Amino acid sequence: MHICIPVTEELQDTLGCRFVLYSVYLEGFLLCKVRYKDLHLWNEQIYRVFGNRLPKFPPKYYLAMTKAMTNERRLQLEQYLQQIVSDPVVTSSEIFMEYFKKLQMDTFNMPTVQLILRIYMPDGAAVELDVQTSDSAERVLEAALFKLGVSRELGEYFSLFITHKEAKGPFTVVKRIAGFELPFLTIWNLEDDQFQIEVRKWYMNPSNDAMLMGSTEAIDLLYLQAVQEFQMEWTRPTKDQQQKLQHCLKQQNKLKFLELMKTVEYYGYLHITSCTSDYPECDSEVTIWVGNNEMSCHFYSPGGHAENLRLSIKDLICWNVTLLQPKKQEVMSPNHQHLELKFDYQQGSSLKCITIHTEQAFLLSSCLKKMLSERPVHRCKEELEIQVDKATCKSNIRPEQNGVHAKKQALLKDKREYCVVDNISDLDL
Repeated sequence: MHICIPVTEELQDTLGCRFVLYSVYLEGFLLCKVRYKDLHLWNEQIYRVFGNRLPKFPPKYYLAMTKAMTNERRLQLEQYLQQIVSDPVVTSSEIFMEYFKKLQMDTFNMPTVQLILRIYMPDGAAVELDVQTSDSAERVLEAALFKLGVSRELGEYFSLFITHKEAKGPFTVVKRIAGFELPFLTIWNLEDDQFQIEVRKWYMNPSNDAMLMGSTEAIDLLYLQAVQEFQMEWTRPTKDQQQKLQHCLKQQNKLKFLELMKTVEYYGYLHITSCTSDYPECDSEVTIWVGNNEMSCHFYSPGGHAENLRLSIKDLICWNVTLLQPKKQEVMSPNHQHLELKFDYQQGSSLKCITIHTEQAFLLSSCLKKMLSERPVHRCKEELEIQVDKATCKSNIRPEQNGVHAKKQALLKDKREYCVVDNISDLDL
């Protein structure tokens, strides 16, 4: 998970005192807006639970802050939150879950009400869940798997994702929803109705399919996703494999289809398109497959040169994601992100670097990190440097304009006016 604070706002409280409101983004999506004072009070509370396990909290300033000091605090808070969300022990705790639930609900001025939330499957079918606006992704995933008949013990192999499907365009996996995020708010805050919440498997090693073969319901989910990958041409079967797979589809032989898919190139990989790269030359197009402990890149240069590069995860030295600064008149929005992923890799005795521009940079980074976590524990690989750099965004960038879609309005009754800062408490710095 990648935290950044690219936007700050200078506001006044009811007494006329000025304060800074920090916009916290999780993997390119607005998570919450918060004041330093509120985070400081929460840090004191959570410190009583976790003590020195927590990173150092940015110090107070007792004099008026200059622009340089404000920016320094922004970077310090960013680093603090990044370390917090990277600790699974902390993020799974009640004190963390409840506080970040409150931050998200207050930021979007959202009341806690019952609603019907649709969770989609890879074939486009959906299950309808009776949930609350304040339910976390962890809770929603449990409810979805329960309704699908998948046992709770297998929940670790699945996750919720934001996906996007145009009427006559490509299907895209946009991001994985973190366990402490509120899925309804995540989807509510998107401008395009073609975004949806989908349950998908969450592991990068296809051999983990074997762990799910004892559950008919889990096999059904695997089958639906495998069929989607096959029909979307994310995999690269031979002509013979394609004929056999088509036959299995007609016969609806799920186990045989999955068995054959295991032999198909790029089965179980995340497929990323619409990317550009500086390799082998600027503005080269690149298609990426990531999975099974490798990243495969197919480059096509403007001059017509094609080159394939397959890198084992152990060949990657480090990578970083950069959220580029929007133009002055642009609004920070998940719909129009400017992201790049740079990675260094070892080729023989030389070190090389490649930059890839893609709106799925955060998801690609998460998949690389997931592959590391699935490998046997090696101390040196656990210490692989994963950096997230953010270009500085000035505080005069206007806040997001959060639209409300008609179909979403029907989900809520007696909804309050949609405002991004009303419920932030007015505490002085």
